[in-house]
Amino acid sequence: MDKVLRGSLLYRLWLALGVCWQGCWFHRTGSKLRAAWRDSATARLLGRCLGGPAGACASAAVTRLLARINALLWRLGQRVVPALRGSLLYRLYGAVFRWGRNSRIFGWLFRGGLTSFLLAAVGLYCLLDFALRDVLAVPVVSSVWDECLMLLAVLWLLYDRMRAPRPMAPRVNPLDTAVFLFMGVGLGLMLVVSPFFSIAVSGYRATVQYMVWFFLISRLLRDEKDLMLLYGFLVLTAFLISLHGIYQYIVAVPIPSNWTDQAEADVRTRVYSIFGSPNIMGDFMVLFAPMAAGLAYWCRSRKAQIAWWLVTFSMCFACLFTMSRGAWMAMAVVILIFALLVDRRLIALMLVALVCALFLPFVASRIGYLLTPEFAASTNNGGRGSRWDIALSYLAMNPVFGFGLGMFGGAVAMQHQIYKWISYFYVDNYYLKILVEMGWVGFACFVLLLLVLLYTGLRTVYRTSKTYRRKDRDGQRSLYPLCVGMFAGLCGVLVHCYFENIFEEPYMMAYFWTIASMLVYAGFLRPDARPARD
Repeated sequence: MDKVLRGSLLYRLWLALGVCWQGCWFHRTGSKLRAAWRDSATARLLGRCLGGPAGACASAAVTRLLARINALLWRLGQRVVPALRGSLLYRLYGAVFRWGRNSRIFGWLFRGGLTSFLLAAVGLYCLLDFALRDVLAVPVVSSVWDECLMLLAVLWLLYDRMRAPRPMAPRVNPLDTAVFLFMGVGLGLMLVVSPFFSIAVSGYRATVQYMVWFFLISRLLRDEKDLMLLYGFLVLTAFLISLHGIYQYIVAVPIPSNWTDQAEADVRTRVYSIFGSPNIMGDFMVLFAPMAAGLAYWCRSRKAQIAWWLVTFSMCFACLFTMSRGAWMAMAVVILIFALLVDRRLIALMLVALVCALFLPFVASRIGYLLTPEFAASTNNGGRGSRWDIALSYLAMNPVFGFGLGMFGGAVAMQHQIYKWISYFYVDNYYLKILVEMGWVGFACFVLLLLVLLYTGLRTVYRTSKTYRRKDRDGQRSLYPLCVGMFAGLCGVLVHCYFENIFEEPYMMAYFWTIASMLVYAGFLRPDARPARD
């Protein structure tokens, strides 16, 4: 296999790009800048900030409170757990898992207990949602299954703490406080600015409910095996959806006429897979393509590396075929971040791919349309420009506390449309939606949350980078490329949120905060996660 690969045109092209990159002005200049940066006082200060102790942002009071709660649950478990283990439900659970552990196909999953099944269900979230909502379409199940999954995860975590041989140590991380703050401020705004309380409750639920997965996943993960299990299911799900998207492009699936303009005659279709929206489909690929690339750098086997690169390219092509300009921009940011942190040769490959893509008629049509007077007229007459201007006019009514959760700019407002004098539409900018509904108070907390998330992600990347390309004590590779893939994917989603209401889709918010929790776990909560040292 290696001989065939080394003799291929693609491999020789890759080597030629590497030689050109080594000799170009950009590489030489970058090497000098990196050397100067490593010796600078700023780099040393940043290293101390990023490589500081895990609990640097965790309140001691919160840690003590969580420790007391765990101790209380443990004492309660001394009485409750023996009774539960004698119940019919527990005996049935034990019998099923004892039988499953002997399975040749799924034994590896059953041996992980209910935790592994919960993580697998989260990894397959959008596929399960599609099957229950659109395929089976049983209203009683499809409307509550995700809440039931979340409740099951909560109950399992409580039981896990009650059955522990001793009170469990609290899992604190630098991001907990920021998430709690945003959820608490949102709750306060729901109570203060609620002309229609039921709508405010629905708006609050749509904004914060799926952030709960951050707390659940960061507590469900027990070790690196759990992390890799969830990581694998996430990438597998995205790969299957990318194949479906490529199939849609090949067969030229019909699309509504309003998805393209008359000036874009070369666009024959836009893929959307199971999502019903090419923008969401593109963002889904943006989130998971760098994670697949991270696996290509993490694996030792050459065959596995080739396989993961094929998975990565499949996701990139699926993103390309969505014709979503916002997703294309986000993907470019993702590739740039990943290349700068893992392999700078990818920058040259990205530039070559960009030049080649511009020769594709549908890409040239979509990009060229941005420079036409027709696009300017469209964006100012019912497009994003006019929508954002209208949204800002509604913000002026209550700039401090906002127009009210669920009242404008998103799915909840579109479902109710209470006021007759308001022009209801999706504002196509999630940050602007938060600003209009929650005012500058809520928006400031949301921005703070995202800044803490990015800072925590950078700390994780820095802490895991110290063991990259060399073996740890247990012989395992560093999680650095995987963490960079997760961090780059999160950054790409945040870029795309400027052009779309990405978090209006429950599975996108669930996946986003799940990956954020995985990133926090890898950098701060793993048993062997230690502060990086220079």
